[in-house]
Amino acid sequence: MPVLISESRVELERADILRRVQLPHMFNSGGWIVPPARTPGLHLSGVICYVADQTRITDYVRDAAEEERLERGMLPLRWFIGMAWEEAAASLYPGMVWQPGEAADPVIMTPDGLSFDGQFGLVIEEFKLRRARRMTGADLLKKKQVWLWQGAGYCLGYGAEYVRWHVGDLMEFPDPTYTTYLVKFTSEDLAGMERMIETNWRAALEAGYGE
Repeated sequence: MPVLISESRVELERADILRRVQLPHMFNSGGWIVPPARTPGLHLSGVICYVADQTRITDYVRDAAEEERLERGMLPLRWFIGMAWEEAAASLYPGMVWQPGEAADPVIMTPDGLSFDGQFGLVIEEFKLRRARRMTGADLLKKKQVWLWQGAGYCLGYGAEYVRWHVGDLMEFPDPTYTTYLVKFTSEDLAGMERMIETNWRAALEAGYGE
């Protein structure tokens, strides 16, 4: 079972915003930002979407489908707003490697960022923007199974045990909130995720969940 290590509400000050760093981008000859290329084939998001659909658990199906559609840019306005949140928040962390590139084992995947922590070692960094009230760390572990699958998959691909989610909640009153949740995945969690991928990747590919 994943373990919540910390839950921290981020209180930004003006000085934090003025110290933001420039994130690396690729540009084409016309000066347009070129998004990172996605290798054709089955991605982690496709495996998760397939497994969620097989469970027929409504929350899993909904969350996985939303993640998949956002990753593929099929919800343009929400994709844009989510990218704006990710880039703005990521720029607060000069030590983070943003968009570190794809891993291909055990399946194609790309996290939002990687960082090195003196206490925890390599940490996967993930950014989420929600149209919801702020949740507790216990809520994340109980209700966000799709996020946990995603985090465990990234840990497998990059040799990590820790994932930190950076979550913006827009519907918290009176102001939106920014909370980070650091979660550790045990060896049993990672072995279970590896089995899930091995068991389902071929069926997911044959069912059309690849790209």
